[in-house]
Amino acid sequence: MEILLLIGATIFFGTLGGKLCQRFKIPQVTGYIVVGLFLGQNVFGLWHPEQIDQMSPFINLALGIIGFMIGSELKFDMFRKRGRSIYSILFCEVLITFIVVAFFITLLTQKLYLGILFGALAAATAPAATVDVLWENKTRGPLTTTLLAIVALDDVLALVLYGFAVVVAKSLMTHQHISLFHAIKAPFFEIGLAAVLGVIGGYVLYWLIHFIKDRDRILPFSLGVITFTIGMSSFLGIDLILSSMILGFTLTNVAPVESKEIFEAIKRFSVPLYVVFFVLVGARLDVRLIFNASIGLIAVVYIVSRTFGKMSGSVLGGFIGEAHEKVTKYLGLCLFSQAGVAIGMAISILQSFTQLGPEEEKVGLMIVNVVVATTFVVQIIGPLCVRYAVAKAGEIGRDITEEDVIDSYKVADVIEKNVPILKEEAHLDEMVEKVKESESQDFCVVDKQGKLLGSISVGDLRDVLLEQELELNILIFAKDIAVPAKRVIAANRPLGEAIEILRRRDLNFLPVVKNEETQEFVGLIHYREVMAEIEKELLNRRGIS
Repeated sequence: MEILLLIGATIFFGTLGGKLCQRFKIPQVTGYIVVGLFLGQNVFGLWHPEQIDQMSPFINLALGIIGFMIGSELKFDMFRKRGRSIYSILFCEVLITFIVVAFFITLLTQKLYLGILFGALAAATAPAATVDVLWENKTRGPLTTTLLAIVALDDVLALVLYGFAVVVAKSLMTHQHISLFHAIKAPFFEIGLAAVLGVIGGYVLYWLIHFIKDRDRILPFSLGVITFTIGMSSFLGIDLILSSMILGFTLTNVAPVESKEIFEAIKRFSVPLYVVFFVLVGARLDVRLIFNASIGLIAVVYIVSRTFGKMSGSVLGGFIGEAHEKVTKYLGLCLFSQAGVAIGMAISILQSFTQLGPEEEKVGLMIVNVVVATTFVVQIIGPLCVRYAVAKAGEIGRDITEEDVIDSYKVADVIEKNVPILKEEAHLDEMVEKVKESESQDFCVVDKQGKLLGSISVGDLRDVLLEQELELNILIFAKDIAVPAKRVIAANRPLGEAIEILRRRDLNFLPVVKNEETQEFVGLIHYREVMAEIEKELLNRRGIS
């Protein structure tokens, strides 16, 4: 099938699947993956493994943007406030998962090297699906903050464990002495190189923020730096999620205010990328592996022991670090997802073991099949567990912006109805009396049918009084000096339209009419009062008193 046609179908049906899942309170990422299962080799076979491999640059871009956006949430203030709990949970959940999985796999297979390898693979947590659930539900709070830090950092620790595990496993399998130092220095070198690349990229973007005058260039420049960082990471053979995460982390900390525009632009741009990425994740999965008797039991033990390790490690780390009660209670449920990093390490094990001989190659193939099979399971249940956890923690819907609040209102919701008005036939002395009785600075003029004719300000009235002779004042009516309204808006229109008009035309207030046809005046909206109400509602929805 033509690749563009296939990508178009992927975006359309993936989005449709996500929306259907949302209707049933199921994370949309689950819908993307399920659509991928149907489009892949399991059902319709539209996506072949070879085609998915050809999409690797696209997949890498999506992973890099995910890492970049995770980095945007990792601020120094967060580590100052919750650093102790983050580090204690991180080390406990990674190390306990490694120990528990290694113990039970060794007990099942009677092979220590398999236990060590699976333990290292189990330590990694996939951030993509987890982060997508958090964004979809606009979560905010201690659980969300801690979770983002953990999924960002535990892959770093998993890479170190992986380097250690491969060395020990090879030594046990070949009975040869292999230098532990030379093997584990590679992960540390990779982490250091990713950090340097990310920091450089972050400062380049920081410089561009101050250099770019045309705001329309923000997105292409930002995307260019991110893509370059991802491409350089792939070229150097280092973890692209890690380097992109450090890029985002650097930018958000050196330019916390100015960088918001960049993160918002990238987030809006990335939505179709995420749809394609997760559909391809589902398309790559092979359901038949789950029912393969040779790996089925190992897969079950791996999933159960990994789940126990993640949950018990999170609870223990939470107690040690005196984490927030919600974090200690629910974080373990959010760490089930497993994908890119674990599969990548499993493939690396296969490539490394293939060079040792045919028996070692079989071990590598078995590891890859187990990891792919278990990934299918945890990628389906993982997002569901994340949503359940953040819902129980009461953090859904709290990460909202001013624009989100504005989008939830119509003009009629904030209209000021009890405003002073002037009839078209009102004399000058009547207008003066009206001004004396009211604190308002602006008065709308309506005809006998209540149709808006325009407005008169206190300044307009003052000018008329200075220009006119006292005996002629009686001849001046409100309709004669009313200034036609520059813009009006109907009460049933979205509030965002009204605010856009007020900002673009630099107006203090905007008359509101019942509808565009009759132009019947119903009230006003004042910019300052409306924005104050929006700010109050924003704090209320975020749970800030």
